[in-house]
Amino acid sequence: MGKQRALRRQLEFTKRIEEIQRQNQQAFVLAYPVIFSGRYMGDLVSIFEEKNLNLKGMRLMNVNEKFVEKHFKNVGGEPQGANTYGTWLEYLTCHPVIAMILEGYDAVRRVQEITSERDSLFWSDKGPTAYSSNTVVRAQKDIEMWFQDEDWLRDAEASTHLVYLHPEGKTYGPAVDAYNILKSDVSFFSHHPNIHGYFMLEYMSVVVIKPEAFRKCCVGDILSAVEGHCAGIRGLKLVRKADCPGSSVWSDSCTSSSTTDGDECTLAMVVLLLSHEFELTYDEPDTKHIDFDSGVYRLGSKYIYQSEKGDNMWSDVVNFFPHGFTLWVDPTWQQVFGKMFEASLVGLVPVPDPESEVTC
Repeated sequence: MGKQRALRRQLEFTKRIEEIQRQNQQAFVLAYPVIFSGRYMGDLVSIFEEKNLNLKGMRLMNVNEKFVEKHFKNVGGEPQGANTYGTWLEYLTCHPVIAMILEGYDAVRRVQEITSERDSLFWSDKGPTAYSSNTVVRAQKDIEMWFQDEDWLRDAEASTHLVYLHPEGKTYGPAVDAYNILKSDVSFFSHHPNIHGYFMLEYMSVVVIKPEAFRKCCVGDILSAVEGHCAGIRGLKLVRKADCPGSSVWSDSCTSSSTTDGDECTLAMVVLLLSHEFELTYDEPDTKHIDFDSGVYRLGSKYIYQSEKGDNMWSDVVNFFPHGFTLWVDPTWQQVFGKMFEASLVGLVPVPDPESEVTC
């Protein structure tokens, strides 16, 4: 009898531990390029918000062949396998992807169910538009791979494929090759005397979706409004206050009882030519009016922040995108990839061997 009671207590204890683990379980999602190119990032976030899944990580990334091969080795499948866009290797290396961490009760199972729905954003007539981890262990390994924090700068500086552009003016890598490729574009060559000028444009701004939007579960709606009213998003990442405590975006933030101060999150973006139809008001900071039918978007400063031009813009870039921006250059094919996605540096580790042939 004593052994049976001890066994029952052990089983009950194990169940309690498993239940606790389900409460804050983390799931991983990789949104394929069609989500970014179709401007569906906001819709993607809204789906998870509606299911009470909290966004704990998000990165717009470009990745290289070795990275994609490692991903397929971990999850199964064949990187050279055909899809509607060519091979998976070609598709995932030539266009931006979005890596996400979602947290909530039984998150892995629930996210798998959501991304498996055929009549949803996660499927198109050309096949799946996203991958999600199918077990808790797999999710943790995927998160470790896609959200690694390696010191890549030394590799970046020596790379023959990666151009690293720092907001303060430093440039590393094959910038001459990239410039020679880009100058074939008449609009580029006539307006920008060097490659740094092309990517540090005056009509860019840093736009930050603030913690209040996370608390009110309207991050997806605001992101959709930004996507639909700008010339392009050149960088995107989720930033915690603990990683960027000095920014003014936290000044009017009220920490909720369920969130510790350092855990508060924002979604920072580098936005090109945000439309004047997207109105930010400081006079009414609590205002949140998003009407997709009428095209009226009016948001108070409690929900969103937009940098001013000049020094303030560069200060925000350094705060939220401290490693600058990158391009991936393939002179053999006369193409420039990566454009301005800061997190692409993470995906490009390890940097391709200079002796190896890069194909895209």
